[in-house]
Amino acid sequence: MFIIGNPGSGKTQIWKTMSEAYAIHGQESIYEYIDPKAVTSNELFGYMNPKTKEWKDGVLSVIMRDMNKSQNRFKTTHKHKWVILDGDVEPTWIESLNTVMDDNKVLTLVSQERIPLTKEMRLVLEVSNLKHATPATVSRGGVLFINDVDVGWRPYIDTWLTKYKHEDRVKEDDKLTAHSSFLFFLNQYLSDQFMDDYRHREKVGPICDMANMQTLTTIIDYEYTRLW
Repeated sequence: MFIIGNPGSGKTQIWKTMSEAYAIHGQESIYEYIDPKAVTSNELFGYMNPKTKEWKDGVLSVIMRDMNKSQNRFKTTHKHKWVILDGDVEPTWIESLNTVMDDNKVLTLVSQERIPLTKEMRLVLEVSNLKHATPATVSRGGVLFINDVDVGWRPYIDTWLTKYKHEDRVKEDDKLTAHSSFLFFLNQYLSDQFMDDYRHREKVGPICDMANMQTLTTIIDYEYTRLW
């Protein structure tokens, strides 16, 4: 499954929300998070030492074997076992997963070990685009495209503001007045106009709107805790 979208569009929250929804309905789910660009292809799938002829397991091979056999932290009671691959798709590593994503659903290692996917196991790939993926790879997976402008940063801010609207620590009248002014300021300040103005300011590096808001809310949380 490919979840495609720009940074900050909510790709991670989609599968996390689905995992929580399964849990609410009594279906235990578990996932492992991997950045395939943080390791080499040998470290991801495993490799055979050319001198000693010994096999060295990779990150993905260990996780998928444990999921298949329901060992270590994976249990038979887990109805959903997901491997989350968060990183740009490149032929150097994605081609080795073609046999996993086709009808065979088997990870074939250089050691000749074959690790089949069980009905509980899924591969979920978080990517910003598929420009480096081959047609063979794209045709083997379902695609969910997330348009970052459909949701935007406003729901995140509205949810964040609710914790201040129900703040129990504000009891005294003078603090209550200051607290109300604080909320009024936030509602007025965190507007679309503010973000439009911020986008045109000079920045050290590229940053998405959601990251801007997460940084801003973190600073406000710290200042609020310090003042109240």
